[in-house]
Amino acid sequence: MTPPELPRGLLLARLEDVPDPGAIVVYAGEPDTRLSLIVARQGEAVSCFRNRCSHANYPLQRADGRIVVQEGRYMVCAAHGASYTLGEGACAGGPCNGAGLERIAVVVRDGDVFTS
Repeated sequence: MTPPELPRGLLLARLEDVPDPGAIVVYAGEPDTRLSLIVARQGEAVSCFRNRCSHANYPLQRADGRIVVQEGRYMVCAAHGASYTLGEGACAGGPCNGAGLERIAVVVRDGDVFTS
């Protein structure tokens, strides 16, 4: 299923709310087509991905809503342990078998993260 298009300039998060290094889950879009997204940060580099593991199409976060980040470089799916690079969302190990996360283009302006 193709996710709905997100408008440019949609505020996703305040940069100060994203751990460095780390990732948070945010929601974007209208209630009936709302997307769960991951905003990830490593220093000044900020990335965004659709919150769906490429292995089993489950959200990556744990039951408490947190994204597990290992070694400051990898996001780990709570369901089956697939790991993805924090900056690119590339498969780094586990059952994702080389398939990365779907990337969403973002820009940081004045301390806020927006779709671009």
